[in-house]
Amino acid sequence: MKRALSLPRLLPGPAWPPRALRWVAADLAGVARQPEQDHRTHLRASVEWLCRAQDSARSAGLSEGWSFAAGWLPATPAATAALVETLLPAADYLVWPELKGRARALCAVLLAQPDAASAGRILGLVAAYAQLGETEALEHAAASGRLLLDTPPESPAAYAQAAWALAVLGRVANERIFSDGARTCMARVVEVATPCGWFPDPHVPVSTTQSATALRGLIEAAHGLGDANGLRLAMQGARALRDQLEPNGRLAGAHDDGWTPASGHACIAGLARLACVWLRLAQIENDPAWRDAAWRALAWIKRNQRRSGDDLALRDALPSAAPIWGGRAPFRLDSLTLKYFADALMMDMVGVAIPPTAYKSA
Repeated sequence: MKRALSLPRLLPGPAWPPRALRWVAADLAGVARQPEQDHRTHLRASVEWLCRAQDSARSAGLSEGWSFAAGWLPATPAATAALVETLLPAADYLVWPELKGRARALCAVLLAQPDAASAGRILGLVAAYAQLGETEALEHAAASGRLLLDTPPESPAAYAQAAWALAVLGRVANERIFSDGARTCMARVVEVATPCGWFPDPHVPVSTTQSATALRGLIEAAHGLGDANGLRLAMQGARALRDQLEPNGRLAGAHDDGWTPASGHACIAGLARLACVWLRLAQIENDPAWRDAAWRALAWIKRNQRRSGDDLALRDALPSAAPIWGGRAPFRLDSLTLKYFADALMMDMVGVAIPPTAYKSA
């Protein structure tokens, strides 16, 4: 049965170019109808778009994405840090050495910015330290970690991300204060979870992006710290979402308590993150059911990636939601969506975690 789509409500502002309106018209006819190809083809296309997003920022980092109303968006520290983790393995798997130079340029941007209480910044700097040998990056990661210890996160997803970043930092910097902080953050996530493993959020219903962010952070923190209870809780939530995944790979874009679907759109940004969650659990648990869910999710995302056309802002991009007017960031092509899609493709291709989990201590 074909799913009914709500009509889009266009954003105010200047008249949109025909290319944007053509995307809306295509989604009105139906989503997930693009040709599906092999992992490497989609990985290469995704990284090429991310390189264009980096170039659009003019040495300021990575653009947050592209908006139908405003074009290329400014660079953000979160997007800049996240891409470091992706470009380094992509340089090896795609045999594309230039990507390491791009990762170094992103690291230089991070080092020039003030230290901040940001889990994503910490993970990006640790990746630069461990994989590029940037010793200064670890010093700034530790400084940001101390700020994070003194800054209460605003949501369970943010607590989970903080737990992951602090656990990694404690292991790499060999400082117990960060590991203890990670345990404190993880305990907070466990405390607020409902009996079904759902995590509340200031914005309800909770988007698939927020749920996947909470699950990934909890998995990595619990696995790194050897916390079996935290890992079981993460598996409970991940299993509930796996059970809701449709046979074609589509998943609702938001959920209420009880993992009740609460949106008419699909959240591609969240589904890409969830594919990483399921692949990590497949690696940890050696259970093929997790990998099957990730394969179906990746196949559905592939069918939303438009790989043809002369417009370099639209070609190879992924919308945040399908249809593109859904969710809290409508009519946008987000860099982080492609980053996590690329991560999941590489994790499935090579069977490794991205970012790596086997960092050596300083």
